[in-house]
Amino acid sequence: MKWIDVQGIREAERLAFAQRNLPSYTAMCRAGAAVARLAEEIAARARIRRVLVLCGPGNNGGDGLIAARCLRRDGFDVTAFLTCVPAHLRGDAARAWKDLAALGVEARVMPSPEAWQGSPWADPAVGPRKALIVDALLGIGAKGPPTGAVAAAILWANGTNPACPVLSVDVPSGLDADTGAAPGAVIRADATLTFSRPKLGFANPAARPCLGHLTVAEIGIPNDLLDAHAALPPDGAELIAAPEIRNILRPERAPDSHKRSYGHALIVGGCECYPHAPILSALAAYRGGCGLVSLATPPCARPAAGLRVPEAVFAPEAILVPGADLGDYDAIAIGPGMGPPDAARLALLRRLVSDAQAPRTVVDADALTALAALRREDGWAPDGSALRLILTPHPGEAARLLGVTPKDVQSDRPAAARAIAANYHAIAVLKGHNTLVAEPGGRLRLCMGGNPGMATAGTGDLLTGLIAGLLARGLGTEDAAVLGVYHHALAGDAAAFARGEESLIASDLFDTLRL
Repeated sequence: MKWIDVQGIREAERLAFAQRNLPSYTAMCRAGAAVARLAEEIAARARIRRVLVLCGPGNNGGDGLIAARCLRRDGFDVTAFLTCVPAHLRGDAARAWKDLAALGVEARVMPSPEAWQGSPWADPAVGPRKALIVDALLGIGAKGPPTGAVAAAILWANGTNPACPVLSVDVPSGLDADTGAAPGAVIRADATLTFSRPKLGFANPAARPCLGHLTVAEIGIPNDLLDAHAALPPDGAELIAAPEIRNILRPERAPDSHKRSYGHALIVGGCECYPHAPILSALAAYRGGCGLVSLATPPCARPAAGLRVPEAVFAPEAILVPGADLGDYDAIAIGPGMGPPDAARLALLRRLVSDAQAPRTVVDADALTALAALRREDGWAPDGSALRLILTPHPGEAARLLGVTPKDVQSDRPAAARAIAANYHAIAVLKGHNTLVAEPGGRLRLCMGGNPGMATAGTGDLLTGLIAGLLARGLGTEDAAVLGVYHHALAGDAAAFARGEESLIASDLFDTLRL
């Protein structure tokens, strides 16, 4: 999905309201309802029933007022806070206030900095110990540093208990939607729900710590109006976002389907030191909807696999013999926990990356290091006849693939991802903060989901298995990589809301992984 600047979204909305029979209040109601839906998902994960909605004087505040109304109707304990007196609200925001008041939702009017500083709510000792805070203070049109009651509300929200997650509406208040700069106080959101298209300023790396998990929601602005103003940041990366990828995989299953209808994935990996890595991959492949998963693991890994993933079967040892028939498998993942490959696994890797008739393959972990050695020492070059490979390196593995240092990779991640894709004729999934998916032709896509809690052993093995499962189901390499990266990050963020980042482990993602 491409990005859009403030002028572009304003013009698209103006035309939609004036020429496409879309009432502006209908769009606001859709925006508020979308905020309420995401708020309820976050609240459910964090076991929260109390929601505090901070509303500014403009239409962003109107979105928040409608969200408060929707949340109250769904049984949440809701309080709305206004940073202006209701008489100062105009247009759709004034209408949203009247609808909220008619429902009897508790509201507090705090129109000055003194009101925030002098309120008991400003004292962390008596403030909300566990509540979801919805930031609807400032919208995308705000410029310059926040002032007055809005600035005080931002400081208050940032100072609340860490058990109070913050969801920003359209843009974290105080962040410039065009540049990503924060000239003054700015909300540090745990999640941001933006409307219609991601805003161009969000692509600025300096903005990303304020955004949290970024979600895009459609509110009825026609795509042709939005596309007329689409833009790309300097690195040319598009955003991986729900509106464009939700139709990649339709999970409806035919009544007469069976396990073979959804593909057979083979996971090759495991060693004495890392026996459980392929188990995580196998579980993730199944969570991705794959019908059958086989494990090619050494004997030391089999007892654990039998306990942790009884749905998997063990591949015959003959599968590693040169020339073995691989026709039973729709996709293969090689590398999770494999350690330095022995001769049989190295021969299999050579075949998987060189044979145009081999199944589509995800290459990860030590198999990536072996692949780099094949290219460096043996002069291996990829078969460019078909795009069959997905490489999933972290920065250290990416450095080995390119013959540079990890610092070089991190200094220009877009260039590194594109170079891997081009050099190896593969889809490159460069893992890390804001994972990138690059194609050999240069197209680059960015995932702004995920969190530091996922920096723990096993999450990469889970991603490898998820992508392999999607490949086995019949998705193309580009779609499988993009969908796998998106849902992996989404599961990680949902798990972080439920358990916190500090306590997150890879296995937690299985509870939140949903396609």
